[in-house]
Amino acid sequence: MAERELDKIICFNKELNRLDEDMSSYYLKIKNTLDSDKAGELIEDQRVWLKQRAVECVDNNSDCLVTLYKERILELRKEHENFIPYTYATSRKFQGVKGACSFDTEVISSNTDIYAGGSYSGNEINFQIDQSGHQATQFEVIVNSPDRPVALILGAYEPSIWNVAWTQGTEISAVVATGYHRQAVAGLPKDIPILISSYDNRGPCGYTYITEKNLRKINPLSRRVFGRDVTLVHYASKGSLVFGNEINQNDNLLTSKDTPPEMFFDKTVPLAGQAGLEDFARKGLIRKHTNQDSERWAKMKADMYKGELPPVASGSSSSTFKPRYVHNGYVILKKITIPAGLYGGNSATFFLNEGVPYPEGKLGHSTLYDFNTMSCSGTGCGR
Repeated sequence: MAERELDKIICFNKELNRLDEDMSSYYLKIKNTLDSDKAGELIEDQRVWLKQRAVECVDNNSDCLVTLYKERILELRKEHENFIPYTYATSRKFQGVKGACSFDTEVISSNTDIYAGGSYSGNEINFQIDQSGHQATQFEVIVNSPDRPVALILGAYEPSIWNVAWTQGTEISAVVATGYHRQAVAGLPKDIPILISSYDNRGPCGYTYITEKNLRKINPLSRRVFGRDVTLVHYASKGSLVFGNEINQNDNLLTSKDTPPEMFFDKTVPLAGQAGLEDFARKGLIRKHTNQDSERWAKMKADMYKGELPPVASGSSSSTFKPRYVHNGYVILKKITIPAGLYGGNSATFFLNEGVPYPEGKLGHSTLYDFNTMSCSGTGCGR
């Protein structure tokens, strides 16, 4: 009943009807390129999304549905018009750093639209792009403004890559990227001026990131760099931003080989988060924790206090020292650097084997039990 009611709303709402057709078109284009197994996965994914509409949009709110459809179309569009991954040998570590909070020459004209967009973070990626210890994220940015030139202000707190694409006829005049940790702009030709100003690089414009609480900081930054206020601010949705006109299925997206996202990956450091831990395990640098490792820790700790502990009526006094909470446990077998991004649910509990050097990197929210010193470091030590 609810789905029939929803279909009726879509049928009689002109914008929703058009969006529904666009979504179906991209869905079918992708489905026709897949083998039977992959097509089955896509069909199930689409079926789940269709059922979820009524859950996310209470009372079939049309504004909510419009937003939901636009997000789904963007997901399918990115899948259908897959950005080509390029390999770039040189890491552009100092992209956009300048001595003043301005460009060398005037980069925008009187009819240029200035768009600002971003959020606290984009979609997490497995590679690191700086030494902050925070997991890097990536934004997909689409600019569709064939009638007026555009300048962009992009901002995120977490280390982020802004992967930019644009439609035929769109002119991007300049880009400013700002945030707390490292920011990098991908997908643009080398001749488009870029200014990066973050807390980490002590940039000339200071730093901010584009969220509602920082809204009052955006116009002052735009005036310093471009000489006037922004035209419109967009908050990123699930790591995606669209500036200018709406995207439709006839719009071809362009991007540049000059600056693919991969050129900003730091491949000299471990993969971030759980992917880094799994990579270490495959290489034999760590292994999964077992209960015997916790028992061994408890026994060795109890032996340190031998003669000082009173006898226990049931059980063993060593149980006093057994770690009470081991989340995502691993034993470190060889020298490693702790992967970035081990925060919250991505944290881990480490046991450092005897004779193994103390790891480099930041623990984040993780805990480390050191068999060399019989000491504990990190957030879980008091548990």
